[in-house]
Amino acid sequence: MAKHDKDLDDFFKKADDKDPDELKAYVENIQQGEDPARTTRLDRIAMFFKNAVDRIKSYSKKKDPETSSKKPSKIRQRLRIVSKRILRKLTDKFHLEAGVDILDDKSVLYRRNRIIKNILIVTNVVFMIFVLIGSEDPNFIVIFGFGILMFAINTSLKRIIRERPRTLLKQRMAMYIASVYILLASFGVYIKLRVGVDPDAMGSFSITQAGYVLIYFALVVVALYQDATLLRVLFKWVVVLMTIIHVTIMYPLYEHAASIQELWNFLIVDHPSVTIDIVLRTLVLITFYIALYSSVAIGEMMNNKRKEELLKRRDMESDFKAVVGDVFDVISVFNVNTEEADRHSAKRVAEIASRLGNVLGLSPSVCTEIYDYSKIHIDRLKDLSIIEYENKEVLDEKDYQVIRDKTILGSIIIKRLQLKQKSEDIVRAHFEKTADKPFTERMKRIQRTQEGQIILLAEMYEILRQPRNYKTALNNRRVLELLEMEFKEYFEPYILDRFMKYSGEFENYYQRFQQKLA
Repeated sequence: MAKHDKDLDDFFKKADDKDPDELKAYVENIQQGEDPARTTRLDRIAMFFKNAVDRIKSYSKKKDPETSSKKPSKIRQRLRIVSKRILRKLTDKFHLEAGVDILDDKSVLYRRNRIIKNILIVTNVVFMIFVLIGSEDPNFIVIFGFGILMFAINTSLKRIIRERPRTLLKQRMAMYIASVYILLASFGVYIKLRVGVDPDAMGSFSITQAGYVLIYFALVVVALYQDATLLRVLFKWVVVLMTIIHVTIMYPLYEHAASIQELWNFLIVDHPSVTIDIVLRTLVLITFYIALYSSVAIGEMMNNKRKEELLKRRDMESDFKAVVGDVFDVISVFNVNTEEADRHSAKRVAEIASRLGNVLGLSPSVCTEIYDYSKIHIDRLKDLSIIEYENKEVLDEKDYQVIRDKTILGSIIIKRLQLKQKSEDIVRAHFEKTADKPFTERMKRIQRTQEGQIILLAEMYEILRQPRNYKTALNNRRVLELLEMEFKEYFEPYILDRFMKYSGEFENYYQRFQQKLA
């Protein structure tokens, strides 16, 4: 007797004394590989920190039972509601609202400009505070001029951003003006603080350093536009201006630049700390720019990828709507010419099919489903219309859900029409003597479920009782004979037997609903 089951060792028996090179390489890779399920020390440390963070989060979410049971007063409730509304209004001014079409560059840039303008308003207030408190003897004429410049820039930006018709060119112009302005303003504030503060006064160093940080803040604001080209171009000028500030405002090297030798002695021999400070500040600026530029470049790349995916999705939306619309139109045309007759026929088929399910011992819910499915192609056909979505360029999630539900309904209706056509094809083929074995096998593979056979039997009974161009209307006795002699191979024996046993009842059903619908 042949051995059907091999031992594990049988698979590794050598056919000859030499292993194939592929097998050797495979074994070496397995021996050198690592178990992906193995937990390393770093994995255990990371898991420890994760569990600790989860415990802290769960602990912070727990409420004190004494305080949680107390109901807050009405005044406290109102204050909480008002504070939430104020906070929501403030936060809404600094983020993109929902529903922005990211493929519309003009719309996206318009909303970015509005956010940047709101940031500039806050930044201007901070700049004015720095200028006022950072000078021991403030020059109010200079401060007034600075305020007038801020007001003019912000008014112009608002007009450019909001002026209709809104164009991409206007939004780009606003982007350039806002970016250049905030950079120059941060440089101006730092210079004012550096020049106007007594270097020997207490706290002067912290004030000027805070002004220095504003330049980095301005770069972050420019980066919010997520435009790598803009950031790259402006940074070149930032490096130039920062270098000028370093060698003129921070350290007046022009006082020691009578000759190259004198400048060398000052920077390298006498004051090397000055050179180190300038170099380190420049390196920090460059490092900050690299990190900022990488973040902007990654964000820009991800936005471009999203746009590409969204473009593909829009194309698929258009194709999807067209295909679904065509399918629904075909379904409608299929029934439009005989809708009234089909309605009466579907009603009789639904009554007979649900009753057959009942005598087969199926649950009432299943019988109801059979009844609804039997005439779904009549009752729900009008629900397939998607006219209101055909002219929509962008579909939201609610639209998708509606069309998805309609598509599922369309699929069910198509299956019901397929079942109806199957019964028509079977009856016609047998009357025209074209029902050979391949035809029979093909028909038997279509919707072979119990519920499908129940509806098919009721549908074929309806067709046999009604006149067709290839046959006349038959009485109940002749229909039962044909079902037993010609069509029994399309049904499970127990289904056909039950139908025959209660054939008198089904005849009464047919006659009663024939008279009601006449």
